[in-house]
Amino acid sequence: MTTGKVSDMATVDEVIADVDSFVGRCLDMDGYWGGQCMDVIERVASHFGKYLGGNAIDGLTNAQRLGWPVIMNVWGVNPKRGDVGVMSVPGHGFGHIFLVTKDSDGVTIETLEQNIDGYADNNKDGINDQLQVGGVVRRHKRDFTGVIGWFRPPYDTTKTGGKTMAIPTKTVNGDLFSGLVTDVDPNIMNGDYNRTKIDRIVIHHNAGTSDSAARRTWYISTGVGTSAHYQVTPDKIWGCVSETSVAYHAGDYAVNQRSIGIEHLNDAGAPHWTIAEETYHNSAKLIADICQRYNIPIDDKHIIPHRVVSATACPGGIDMAKLIRMAQEVASGAISKTEITVKPSGTFRVKISVSDLNIRKAPSVSSKSLGFIKAGVYTIVETKQADGYKWGKLKSGIGWIALNYTKKL
Repeated sequence: MTTGKVSDMATVDEVIADVDSFVGRCLDMDGYWGGQCMDVIERVASHFGKYLGGNAIDGLTNAQRLGWPVIMNVWGVNPKRGDVGVMSVPGHGFGHIFLVTKDSDGVTIETLEQNIDGYADNNKDGINDQLQVGGVVRRHKRDFTGVIGWFRPPYDTTKTGGKTMAIPTKTVNGDLFSGLVTDVDPNIMNGDYNRTKIDRIVIHHNAGTSDSAARRTWYISTGVGTSAHYQVTPDKIWGCVSETSVAYHAGDYAVNQRSIGIEHLNDAGAPHWTIAEETYHNSAKLIADICQRYNIPIDDKHIIPHRVVSATACPGGIDMAKLIRMAQEVASGAISKTEITVKPSGTFRVKISVSDLNIRKAPSVSSKSLGFIKAGVYTIVETKQADGYKWGKLKSGIGWIALNYTKKL
């Protein structure tokens, strides 16, 4: 039996290498029923000081409970290296679970998994030995049959040799968005599901200085018939239309099918229609994330202004060369991808009632935990958005906490 916490934090490569070292051997993390498929994933979870529990079929629910991003199996979205896949299995309700070792091409999933050696009844009791003593860890290839979805543990992304890693996506009510989104507009927007391969990003401006008015234009209820996947402002990245859906933004349906549309809030009106510097920074991080996930080159052939698709002055005063250059810097690691620029809003106090809220060295779930903060009232002096959480810097300077689990006073 192999038990215990392996490490405080680990990279994708470290976790996969660790599990791969058990190939051909039984990995039993809990001492029950031998080498079951869940033991591989409990080994993964132990790198982060966590235990999922339950059966394989419960994996997505349990990952969500831990706050780990969960992605459902929908067309055009494929699991990445380091993701944990969950599937149903005909004949029993336990399900199956596996660790993805290579970015999937949409046809094949390369994995590390355990207890897949087929039916055996060596003790002659009429019960499949796999359900009693399990099997050994194997390198495997499978298709998407039975796959329900996958989740992503909070891998350390700071040990990447200068090159940034794609951050986990975020799924809200079945809609897929970049993990960088700070908010998701709950209103139903124009779009359809007739997607083709995504290989372009189209840049737009609102031609307006009201964030809410711009997003309201895209609601089905307004009857305008337009929409966009994202709306970027100085302090927010709004998820509007799922990446798995076609948004009506380019004025050319074929381009809509193959692209992601990003709208930007203006900080000045006509004739300049500029955007704020913070909006440039947030957009560059979003572009870099999308391009990495879809393997889109970050250049002026693939990151294009609306005006090259349709007869329009859009995207106004946005400096495309500057935006592309900034996205390239994010992709190279010169600028942090995960921190969303938020305009300073002064200090404020929050109340903490939970007893297990981590203090992080930096505003990220992958940052080292410095311990738990005690329940009480604390002053926050700075905020940042990262990994799907809003983070607050404690006045004491000791570190950062996730404000999602606090109450602002």
